[in-house]
Amino acid sequence: MAEPSTKPSIYYACTLPVRAGGQLVNFQHVASLRRLGWRAFAWLQEGSPIEWPSQPFPVPMVQSGPHHKWTAHDVLVLPEVWSDSGWQGMREQGCQLVMHNQNPFYTFRGLPNLDALNAFPLAGALCCSAFTRDTLQAWGSTTDWQVVQPMVLPHFEQALARVGGLSAKRQQIAFMPRKRPNEAKQLQQWFAALCPQWAHVPWVEVDGMSRPQVAQTLAESLVFVSLSKDEGLGLPPLEAMAAGCLVAGFTGGGGQEYATPDNGLWAGEAQLPELALAIASLLAMDAPKQAARVQAGQATAALFDAANFDAQLNAAWHQLLGDKAATYRSGA
Repeated sequence: MAEPSTKPSIYYACTLPVRAGGQLVNFQHVASLRRLGWRAFAWLQEGSPIEWPSQPFPVPMVQSGPHHKWTAHDVLVLPEVWSDSGWQGMREQGCQLVMHNQNPFYTFRGLPNLDALNAFPLAGALCCSAFTRDTLQAWGSTTDWQVVQPMVLPHFEQALARVGGLSAKRQQIAFMPRKRPNEAKQLQQWFAALCPQWAHVPWVEVDGMSRPQVAQTLAESLVFVSLSKDEGLGLPPLEAMAAGCLVAGFTGGGGQEYATPDNGLWAGEAQLPELALAIASLLAMDAPKQAARVQAGQATAALFDAANFDAQLNAAWHQLLGDKAATYRSGA
């Protein structure tokens, strides 16, 4: 466990073990900031379980407690879902607070309403997509949101190479039902009823897996069904594209940031019969058309690579810190 820095520093509230994509992204921010020369740390609440084997990135972690004295030069990044009382409590510590909003639909799980968000003295704000920024501003947010899109980890492209590419994929349908469990069941029923010729094709549930296991499953699967819902961006469809899957399903809102007719067969809400038929059409598609769709998806996923992530993150922090940015650099 690292000691808090005595110099102006950036801290991201992080959680171990990592149970959700957004929690992983916070660690990615810290790791990239440090690689880019910023003085950044993962910050854990007092009493948080420390599970070193599950630490996603080798970044220094600081645990809150009496030994950690915040200063007015410290910047703490908190998620949009941080409790209202938690926001108020950290405000009293005297550090600068930045919100990292990875899902506009979860915004008021923390600060209770738009008035509270606009009134809170944030030092700045990050968000995961232009969709998130635009949604919040359409609701009336007056915050200057800095967009930093998360990156698609190289695991997925690497997993596709390991299985032997598109030609080695299994004729199976991968899906993540967590946000739409009932619709996932109904979709399979519609698929069985409308597409009996594909009854032999298995559906593979992606749930409770490690990131490498997810990458392997997607790399082995010909089709990925996006069951995204209420997303700030929605990484799973992008990860599936990187792993060479043919994609069909819902954008979940945030997926509008990258969804095109070429990289997926996208369905509107409640269009389960239409989605079932779209899945069947992907399975029936000839090899050249499948390859063209895979290439379009891979090109989309490539826009979310580490280089673009680093560039957006670096620019965002320069904007947030302004003429004081140099004092937060590791050499300062």
